[in-house]
Amino acid sequence: MSSSTATNRMTGRRPPRKRDSVAFMREFILHPGRIGAIAPSGRALAAAMVRGIDFSQTRSILEFGPGTGVFTKAMLDAMPHDWLDPRQSHRPGAGKGRFIAIEFNEAMASTVSRQYPEATVYHDDAGNVETICRKEGIQPGTVDAIISGLAWTSIPEQPRNRILEATHRVLKPGGEFRTFTYQASMLVRSAWVFRKMLRSTFGEVQVGRVVWRNMPPAFVYRCIK
Repeated sequence: MSSSTATNRMTGRRPPRKRDSVAFMREFILHPGRIGAIAPSGRALAAAMVRGIDFSQTRSILEFGPGTGVFTKAMLDAMPHDWLDPRQSHRPGAGKGRFIAIEFNEAMASTVSRQYPEATVYHDDAGNVETICRKEGIQPGTVDAIISGLAWTSIPEQPRNRILEATHRVLKPGGEFRTFTYQASMLVRSAWVFRKMLRSTFGEVQVGRVVWRNMPPAFVYRCIK
């Protein structure tokens, strides 16, 4: 298990670059059991992941498995300019929001930290989310929203269940957990096992429409505690 390393450097955000896709492919080849796709998710799926978040009622957002930062960018772009706590964003203002990303792959954690410095990035296991929240002064059970790019069908049952149970514990009542799966993956048993696990863990699970413009096509689960 990796040790926690928090980084938050303000060097200016850049748009995604082609070489990030190359880096994603390299990490897939090196760690095929941990990287669940051969390319980063597309903008249409990222938009579906963050659509409808009410920042006026949200104070803490976590991200699991940001990879090269496609969902990270979508979330940062969706935020009001003054939403982030100025201690995190290095911007003037009275924002109180916190945005923390947890990435298990060291190379990808470094990439997303460098490219999106407004996010506080931990190189760690998402199963340690409660410890990370406490380090950041966020009480478990009070998190408003979590988005995830983790490859759930590639994660063995025990660590997968551990992450989902920890996710449920850190969310506040009514808090949202959003993740996605590929449409084609529903042909395999593990995808249905995962859906069953979501429904047994959360009070409500909504299945979004297929995002056909993503490659491969995917849909979003919106899970409410």
